Amino acid sequence: MITAAREAIYKRWTRLLEHPFWRLAAHFGMKLFSGNGEGGLELGAGTVLALLAAPGAFISIMLLDKYSGLLRFFRGNHNFDPYATSIPDQYFFLTFSMAITGIVTVLKWDSIFPDRRDYTNLAPLPIATRRIFLANVTAIVLIAVAFAVDVNAVSSLFFPLIVTMEEPKFAAYVHFARAHFAGVLLASLFVSFALFALIGTLMVLLPDNVFRRISIYVRVLVVILLLGLLCSTFAVAPLLGTLRAADVPAFLRWLPPVWFLGLARMILGKADVAMTQMGTIGFWAVITVTVLAPLVYVLSYYRYFIRIPETLDTTLKSRAPRILFPMRLMDWFVLRSAYDRATYRFAMKTLLRNDRHSLIFGGFAGLGIVIASQTLLSAVNQSLGGTPSAAMISVPFTLAYFLICGLRFVFDLPAELRANWVHRVILDPAQAAPADAAGKVILTFVLPWILVVCLPLYLYYWGWSVGIALAAVLIAGCYLLADGLLRRFAKIPFACAYPAWSQSATVIVLFYVLGLWAFASILPGLEHALLLKSVWYLWGLVAALLAARFALRKLRDDDPRSKILVFEEVPDTPFELLNLSGH
Repeated sequence: MITAAREAIYKRWTRLLEHPFWRLAAHFGMKLFSGNGEGGLELGAGTVLALLAAPGAFISIMLLDKYSGLLRFFRGNHNFDPYATSIPDQYFFLTFSMAITGIVTVLKWDSIFPDRRDYTNLAPLPIATRRIFLANVTAIVLIAVAFAVDVNAVSSLFFPLIVTMEEPKFAAYVHFARAHFAGVLLASLFVSFALFALIGTLMVLLPDNVFRRISIYVRVLVVILLLGLLCSTFAVAPLLGTLRAADVPAFLRWLPPVWFLGLARMILGKADVAMTQMGTIGFWAVITVTVLAPLVYVLSYYRYFIRIPETLDTTLKSRAPRILFPMRLMDWFVLRSAYDRATYRFAMKTLLRNDRHSLIFGGFAGLGIVIASQTLLSAVNQSLGGTPSAAMISVPFTLAYFLICGLRFVFDLPAELRANWVHRVILDPAQAAPADAAGKVILTFVLPWILVVCLPLYLYYWGWSVGIALAAVLIAGCYLLADGLLRRFAKIPFACAYPAWSQSATVIVLFYVLGLWAFASILPGLEHALLLKSVWYLWGLVAALLAARFALRKLRDDDPRSKILVFEEVPDTPFELLNLSGH
């Protein structure tokens, strides 16, 4: 039966693609899922949809402990209203839906409009620009709806089932599932259309060169805001009870998930006055962006598509780039060899100019900023005088961990493999320490704010002896973490192909999670315990961290694999022959 249905769908899809319009729409739609063909993270449509749907299923299953009637019976909790209790959880699903949909839209920002290759292939054909535009809009709308449905489909089935498991009638489940699915679907579509409208507005109002310059910064800012919105659920959830008051707090009025929480409760029929106000705002917000996005998109599309032949992919330089004084200082004191100077400049320019690498690194940095801010808010209630708490000490450790791990992750993503022949021809494969330049790039994003922000604050609140010791432990820990992550890094950043999938991917993710716990929790806790004894114990911790770092560098220097530059990382074979015969 499944095979017959699959064959029927395939035949229907094949007949549909015989029409030129739907062939164009399929082309624009599949471009959103395609990679860059350079050994990067190329995920098919099925893989992307599965990854987006998985978190909703796991989160729903984790809520069984909260809504289980048997567990509540043993706990003695007999007064339980599942509809009132589900408000914070429903708010989380709404926020999660908006964050995931928005981040996917931002990551595919460049794929929304046709590129130079599309123009070269489509412009000579007898196809009207109007038809190309309609096909692209159709693909975008269908993909947006598919993302919204996929992200929320599993949770919209499981979460209402868990909430209404003790209801005697199945109609209660259907009613709750309908309201919940409508809320999360409209929230996802609101984010998608709002970002489309933002893209179009920037393209209409700004010159092309200005738009290209600020586009990446706008996208990174959007990712940080979405991650902040997602992480804020734990702080906002306790405040949702104030929505029952006559006057809604001004802070909650500006949170879009609250709008769609009220809209879902209106559909469910359990909205009070405050919820109705928020639901009304959400309804008109969806109508506004649904009307605004196509209008702005039409104006920006024609301007962008028609001007493709007049624009260049690269900007011509009329003069040689100037070397600023801080970079001259780096050359004199830090980047002593020609290899270090060339690799450092290449890595920095690639990271700052390549959209994909900047967005991924911005995501890591944004998540670090959000988690560090939450830790700071929880620790700020404690006195800043006397001895700093472990939570206060862990704030810069958390941010540094995400920055270092984010840079180490993006170093493995190739920028343009067709251009790495330059590195192969010019560079000597036998380098003394290929990872040193990568480590200097990492520390460039860590040391300045430690010295400019953290150290003055430490000195102001806790004095010279404690402040300098705290900064020394933080710097030593960052050096140890960077060297540990770069122990077997024998590459030029962004210039080496890597296997897209690895059998040890799950282990690596677990390693990074445990690393966050060790670096941002255990180490600050140990630092706090030593500080309670004496500030001199912190200098002993600094010595221990530096000794561990030197031991790691000794292991790296003794490993011959860390001295030969690698330009194509070959994945490990699933099995090896023993070769007992010796042939």
